Amino acid sequence: MNYPALQRVFTGALPSQDSRPFRLYWRSSQKDLAGLLLIQRLDIREGLCGGIEGRLSCISTTIGAPLQLFLGQPVTVQLVTDQGALHSICAIVTDAHEGESDGSLATYQLVVRDAVSIMEQRINTRIFRTKSVVEIIQTLVQEWRRKSSTLGVTFDLDISNLDMSKYPVREQTLQFDESDANFFRRLCRREGIAWFIRAGGDQNNTDLSKQPFHALVLFDNAIKLRQADAGAVAYHSDAATGTRDAITLLTMGRQLVAGSMRRASWDLKPSRVDQVRAPTRVDQGPAGNDLAALLSDARIDSPHIADTPDDYERLGMARLLAHGARSAIVKGASGVRDLEVGFWISVSGHPELDQLPEQQRRIVITSLNHAGENNLPKDLNERAQVLFTASRWQAMATPLSIDTPARPTAFDGSSASRYENTFSGVPRGTPLTPTYDPRVDLPRVYPITGTVVAPDGEQVHTDAYGRYKVQIQGLDPADHEHASGAGTSSTPADSAWVRMLSGWAGDSFGNQTPPRAGMEVLLDFANGDPDKMYIAGVFSNGANMPATFSRTGNLPGNRYLSGMRSQEINGQRYNQLRLDDTPQQISAQLSSQHATSELNLGFLTQPRENGQGANRGEGAELRTDAAAALRAAQGILLTTYARSQASGNQLDRKELIQLLGECTELFKSLGDYAGQHGGQAADTGGQTAVADAFKNWSPAAGSSESGTAPSTSAAQALMAFGAQAGSVNVTPKTHVTYAGQNIDQVAQQHLQFMSGQRFNATAGQGMQLFARGTGIQAIAGEGPVLLQAQADALTANAQKGVKISSNENEVLVTAPTILFVAEDGSYIRIGSGITLGTNGDIRLLSASHKWGGPSTQGAPKSAFNNQPTDQRFRLHYPADEAGETVAAANRPYRITLDDGRVIEGKSDANGLTDLVKDEAMRIAKIDILQPPAPTGNG
Repeated sequence: MNYPALQRVFTGALPSQDSRPFRLYWRSSQKDLAGLLLIQRLDIREGLCGGIEGRLSCISTTIGAPLQLFLGQPVTVQLVTDQGALHSICAIVTDAHEGESDGSLATYQLVVRDAVSIMEQRINTRIFRTKSVVEIIQTLVQEWRRKSSTLGVTFDLDISNLDMSKYPVREQTLQFDESDANFFRRLCRREGIAWFIRAGGDQNNTDLSKQPFHALVLFDNAIKLRQADAGAVAYHSDAATGTRDAITLLTMGRQLVAGSMRRASWDLKPSRVDQVRAPTRVDQGPAGNDLAALLSDARIDSPHIADTPDDYERLGMARLLAHGARSAIVKGASGVRDLEVGFWISVSGHPELDQLPEQQRRIVITSLNHAGENNLPKDLNERAQVLFTASRWQAMATPLSIDTPARPTAFDGSSASRYENTFSGVPRGTPLTPTYDPRVDLPRVYPITGTVVAPDGEQVHTDAYGRYKVQIQGLDPADHEHASGAGTSSTPADSAWVRMLSGWAGDSFGNQTPPRAGMEVLLDFANGDPDKMYIAGVFSNGANMPATFSRTGNLPGNRYLSGMRSQEINGQRYNQLRLDDTPQQISAQLSSQHATSELNLGFLTQPRENGQGANRGEGAELRTDAAAALRAAQGILLTTYARSQASGNQLDRKELIQLLGECTELFKSLGDYAGQHGGQAADTGGQTAVADAFKNWSPAAGSSESGTAPSTSAAQALMAFGAQAGSVNVTPKTHVTYAGQNIDQVAQQHLQFMSGQRFNATAGQGMQLFARGTGIQAIAGEGPVLLQAQADALTANAQKGVKISSNENEVLVTAPTILFVAEDGSYIRIGSGITLGTNGDIRLLSASHKWGGPSTQGAPKSAFNNQPTDQRFRLHYPADEAGETVAAANRPYRITLDDGRVIEGKSDANGLTDLVKDEAMRIAKIDILQPPAPTGNG
């Protein structure tokens, strides 16, 4: 470094510091700065699980030295021990102040701190993936040293006292809007890792200009700490006695601490609360133990705070040991300049400690406060004191130093040097685990912005627990280069699996709306722990505007619409649930763009644009461009009979029951009348059964406790139609109606059948026509009328007369024998001649009589088809969902005919029965039988 010319106003050089008890060493700037400042007073504090902070009050012959010359300079404060050795305290200048001057002597005060404390000013937010706590600390220190040439050669990390196997890899650790120093301390305190700052780096290198000035030492077992260079230290209550620096004050203290510890942490995967609890096992005396039993340190930790139950046990033990560390304390004062924080000493000459075994007379130093004054020439010292006081640089009075040959207290008329340190410690063997209080050690967290990330080509990336990967927005890519960009790469490597807050979540039921890649999410933190991030919600933004239902309109025009619209993965189609609360026009729609399938309810409109949509009707609409099915295992009721305001029960149908009663009454009365007057009485059994089932129809009754519907017989699975103003069933194609039993069609007025071409009516067991009034008319407007009884007689009978006539041609009556019989017994038989018979007269009235020889005339005879009704039946199993049937091959069967005959056999490989022969059409009942059970001796 090139320093500007500095104005020196004091005649003569500063006294050399080489013979002084306190010295400054400036490493690479030693040549430029050693002659600039001479330390006169020091006040330095060191602490376990803390750091180094010191104030160095100096004099100089240079007034107005640029203070920035000192900032960031590594410096070693060297304290000469009673044996002439140098004890170093290494730090870095962070503050420089110019004090008062008397015109020829200037004063300066430097504030020095360790490298970790300096990192208080490095505020950052960053994420660490798949690293243990120790690996994270190593990454931080390496980064500090790489980015700062000063720290690169003056600072180091010592993890030789750590058991690395104890610290599992954490999926995700977040530094959240906190300094590197606080982040480091938080990690160490949570894991139970203690730390301190020691001078020097490589202990084998004694040349301070060739080694880092100070090192951060981590440890998790106090027994591993080494003995201080001071070794065994004597106790003397009078600081002025003796030939060696000694401890002049030593007191023992005890502190009441909690008697037990309890921790609980919810674990996602096993869905349980992990707990760890234990007593502190510190003897605090009868009354102390009684009170300590009441003092329980019980906390609810962040969810899944530990890697495993064993790891949680370790963390709980760290909390327990921290209480033990606070239970005993040693405080003292000494002139021993080579005491060191994080090292232990043994004490001799103390009346109480000397009564204890050697092991119990060892003390680990946990804090140290150095205070001293250099032995400057008296006149220079007096002037310095005046200037320090004028600058308000106050200092506590310190005792004179012990005078030793290697370190004289004063020489050549100088003032005597002064030095004392106050320290605290614990008996060696006491755990030195740091305390961890989430209320204090966790940073203040608040919701932050993130985006959902997924692998290339995937829009929804989740695991079995419904967790997602996110990228925190605003992180610095340079902070994540050590992890190949994980954290700022816009890939799933940017975070661990992150849970998403839902309004409802049960055992495989609840709400599920997976966020998609690129969506902006709000990230919050469970228990205020930055390592327990979760998705609290999803935001719309400029890239992801609010949902537009049916892809029409937007906000604020369509502000009365609410609901949800999804989007096809790797496509453009959507599904949506739209709720329209437009005043006087409310509606709801559940739709899928596939086949434009929609269920529309309420006031139906075209999709709204700026809040407006054309009216499409009112009520309900189920529509699709594909197929639709309505399936109900317990029946379907379709009716136009209103139940205003959804009044009544689900199957209210009293109007239909009334109409069905009228139908059944008319059907039975007319059928009975026909049977009483020579016709065939109607078969009312089927209709009566349907009517009874319809009246007693109540599918909801008897639902099981599990909520599943009970099994329903076919008789109860009705489909009922009721149309108050009439019904229409039309098709341009064939209309098929089939019933396995009867088809009963009843009309209160007219039953009318019309056919544009033929009207075919065929019955397998007879056809009955009976008209109660106005008779029966059978008229062929064109073509002949044919009446045949192909296997029996044809009878025509009338109460008042029979008229057969022909307007054209003849009336032909033909038979093997024709017989005309009158009521008095007179007759004419035609066949094998003509025979006339009567009890009365035979009158032949004619204008004339012509008699001739024999004569006959032929007449055509109708030919009837008398072929039998032989058939084979194909047996098959019920159809599958696709309508395909499988033949029941090689299965025994039984056919029961309506004349009582029973035919048994076995189907062939195609499921066909044997040929069933009969002269007439029969009704057959076919049963497929179980094959006979195999027989054998086994």
